[in-house]
Amino acid sequence: MAQPFTHSADTLLNFLAQPGRGFFIPYYQRNYSWDEENADKLITDVIGGVKRVLIKPNNSIFLGTIILHDEHNVVTGLHADTPNLLTKVSNVVDGQQRITSVGLLACTLTYTITEMIGKLNSYASSGAEFSTLATDLSNQQTSIRELFCVEIRKAGSQPQLKPLIIRAGDVSSNPVTDQWTLAGNGSDFYRSNTARFTSEFIGGKPLPDIQTDERLFSVLKTFSDRIADELESVDHALAQALIDANNTAGGSLEKFIDYPPVLTNIAMLPPEERATFYSGLFLLAICSFLKNSCHFVVIECQDEDIAFDMFQSLNATGTPLTAFEVFKPLIVKEYEANYTTLIKSEVDRIEKVFAKENTASGKEELTDKVIGSSALIYDGSVISNKFSEERDWLIDTFPLPPSQITKDFISCIACQAEYRDHFIRPRKSPKNSSSFTLVTYLQNIGLSPQQADMSTLCIFYLRDAGHQFAHTVISVFYAKLLKSQGNITARALAATEFESVCKAMAAFFTLWMGGFQGRFPDATYRKLFQSAPNISVVSGAANQTDIFVKDFFRDALQSEGIYDSSDAVRARQLWIQKAKANPWYSKKAVCRFALFVSAHDAAPDLMPGNEGLFTDGMTASATMLNCRSWHSSNYEVIEHVATRDQPSVIKFHAHFDASIYPGNKSEVDKIGNLTLLSAPVNSSVYSEWPDKVFYYWSLTTPQITVHGPTGTTLQSSLSITTLPPSLSTLTAASNYLSHLAPLAHRGVAGLKWDKGFIDRRSEHLCERVFDIIDTWLR
Repeated sequence: MAQPFTHSADTLLNFLAQPGRGFFIPYYQRNYSWDEENADKLITDVIGGVKRVLIKPNNSIFLGTIILHDEHNVVTGLHADTPNLLTKVSNVVDGQQRITSVGLLACTLTYTITEMIGKLNSYASSGAEFSTLATDLSNQQTSIRELFCVEIRKAGSQPQLKPLIIRAGDVSSNPVTDQWTLAGNGSDFYRSNTARFTSEFIGGKPLPDIQTDERLFSVLKTFSDRIADELESVDHALAQALIDANNTAGGSLEKFIDYPPVLTNIAMLPPEERATFYSGLFLLAICSFLKNSCHFVVIECQDEDIAFDMFQSLNATGTPLTAFEVFKPLIVKEYEANYTTLIKSEVDRIEKVFAKENTASGKEELTDKVIGSSALIYDGSVISNKFSEERDWLIDTFPLPPSQITKDFISCIACQAEYRDHFIRPRKSPKNSSSFTLVTYLQNIGLSPQQADMSTLCIFYLRDAGHQFAHTVISVFYAKLLKSQGNITARALAATEFESVCKAMAAFFTLWMGGFQGRFPDATYRKLFQSAPNISVVSGAANQTDIFVKDFFRDALQSEGIYDSSDAVRARQLWIQKAKANPWYSKKAVCRFALFVSAHDAAPDLMPGNEGLFTDGMTASATMLNCRSWHSSNYEVIEHVATRDQPSVIKFHAHFDASIYPGNKSEVDKIGNLTLLSAPVNSSVYSEWPDKVFYYWSLTTPQITVHGPTGTTLQSSLSITTLPPSLSTLTAASNYLSHLAPLAHRGVAGLKWDKGFIDRRSEHLCERVFDIIDTWLR
C-alpha cells in the first residue's frame, strides 16, 4: 500500500531548488498578505540565526511547516503554455506566505549581492581579498537565485529562468492564473503581484525600478532596510568571529567562504574600504545560512483531501508554553524558601501583564516583545523571536546566586512588560478625544499635567509612525520613574527627565527621517545599548541620563552628515539643506508631526513678500503640540495644496504651474506643498489653487458666511463660478484653523501657488521645525 504522505526536514536550498519543480498557489488561497512586521520577523530570525552561530556553532532555525500535494496531470493552458514545461508542479496547501516571502528575501539578497560585488571590485587595487570575496559572492548569488527561480531546459526557453512560485487569481468560478511560459512576454502570463515582480526581476530589471503594490513594496523595503542596517554595523570583531566560524568543523557556517582572508591585512585599510569588506563577508554568511541552515518541515500528500486533513490537524488550537513560563521554575528553585519574600512581587508584575492575553498566540507575541526588548536593555543582546533563543538568554543571563543583581534582572523584564501594557497595548484613542488614559497614568506616577501631555504626545507620534524601537529607549527612563516612587524629590527629577527623553526621542526621529528620508534608525538605537559607553542595565545607571541620550542622538545625526553636534548654526544649515528638498509625504506620521510643530504658536506673516508664511505668534495662541490636537479631526489628514496628481482638466490656466509636475512626486510631496485638514474637507475641496483659497479663507473666517457679501466679492476676484455643495456645512461646523491662515492670506492677496513658492515654503517650514525641536536635543 502506498504511503498517503511523506515528510522530511529540508533546508531551503534542498526544498526549493529541486530541478524542474514549480510551486502553484491555488485559487482558494488568500492573496499575499505579509506586511512589515512579518517581513521584519523573518529577516530578524535569519540574521539573528547567523549571529547565534558564533556562540552556538551548529545553530539552525525552523521556519515552519509546508503542506503540498502534487498535480498528477498538469493541464496545458492552465499553469503553463507548453506541455511538460516543468517536470513537477506542487500545489501549496499550507505555507504559501512563507515560501513566497523567502523568494522575495532571496530576490533582495540577489540585488544586494550585485551592488556589493560592484563596491568590492572598485577596491580591487587595495588587495586581492576584494576580488576573491566578490567571486565568492557571485558564486553564492547563483544558488540564492534557486530560491525564487526554476530553470526551464526545453528548447526555445527564453529566458531559461522562470518564477519558481506562481498563483491563481481569486475568482473561483473562472480563476485567472499565472502561467509558466516557454518564451512569451512575462507581463502577459504573470498577473499576480508576486509572480510579476519575480518575472521582471529575473528579466534583469533592478529591484528599485520594479513597480509594485504597497504591500509588496513594504515587505521588500523592510528586507532591504534591515539588511542594509546590519551590513552597516559589521565591525572587525564580528568579521573575525565569522572567519572563526568558517573554520569550525561541523558548524553551520563551516566553509561558507572558499578563500578565508587574513583580516589583519584588511584592518590596515582606510575605514570605507575596511567597512565594505566586512559587510561583504557578513552578506556572504547570511546567504549561506539562509540556504543551508534554515529549514522547513515538508509534508507531501498523495491526495488533496489528505493534505487538507493534515492542515486542519496541524493547525488545531493548542496552548504552548512561552519562554518565560519555562524560565519561572528556575527562579522558584534558586530562591527556594525566600521566593515569596524576595522576588515573587517582581514575577507577579510580569505575570499580571501576561495574564491579560487570553490567546496562546497573543501571549506568545507579547513574550517575544518583552523578552526581546529586555535582552537589549539589560546587556545589549539582540535575540530573535525563537523560543529557544529567548529561553537560552533567560537561563544563561540569570545572575546567580540570588542577589540584588538578580532582582534587577527580573525587574528589568517586569518594567518592559508594564511598559508594553501601559504605553503600547492600549488601542489608539478615538478622534476628538478630550482625555487620555496614558496622560492620567503618567500624572499618577509623578508627571505634572503639562509634562504628561507632552510626553504622551511624543509617544503617540512615535507609535503612529510604527517606530517600535523608540519605545525601548523610553522604557529605560520609565523604569527609573517607577524606581523613584518612594521619594518625592527623586520622583520629580525622574518625571522631568522622562519628559525630556520623550521630547528628545521625537526630535531625533523627526530630524533623522526628515533629513534624508531614510530607513528607521534601529541600528543606531542598538548602539545606544551596545557601544562603549552605553545605557544598558549591566553598564550601570551612570549613563542612563537624558544628557547622555541627547549627546548620543546629536552625534548619530552628525554621522549621517545632516547635523553638527558642536555647532548649532551649522547643524541648522546642514539639516535644512537636506530636509527642504525631501519628499515628506512618504512618511506620513513624521510629516504630520512636523506640520504640527511648524504651526505651533504661529501666526500669518503679514510682511509684504512673505504672504503664505508663518511668523511667531504669542505663547499659547495656537497650541498644536498637545494630545487633543493630535487626535482632532480638524488635522487628521495631510492635504496637498497643489494636488498630488496633475488635474486632468485645468480651469484656471493663469494659476497653473506645469513645473510642479515634472513626472514624479518630487515637488508635490515636499513639506512646503502640504497642510492639514479634516477628512470631510479634504475629500470635498476642489483641486485647483483658487478653489482652495476660497476654502482656506472660509475655514479661517467663521464669522463671515461664504455666501455673504465678503464671500461673494472674494469668489468674484478668484474667478470662481462654482462652489462645492458641502462648503457651507463644513465651514459652519469647523473651528478656526490658524494653520490655514497664511495660505488664505496668500490667496486673498492674489498671489500664485507655484514651484518657486513651494520650495520657499519648504525651507521656511523646515526652519521652524528645526528651531523648535533642536532645543529638545540640547
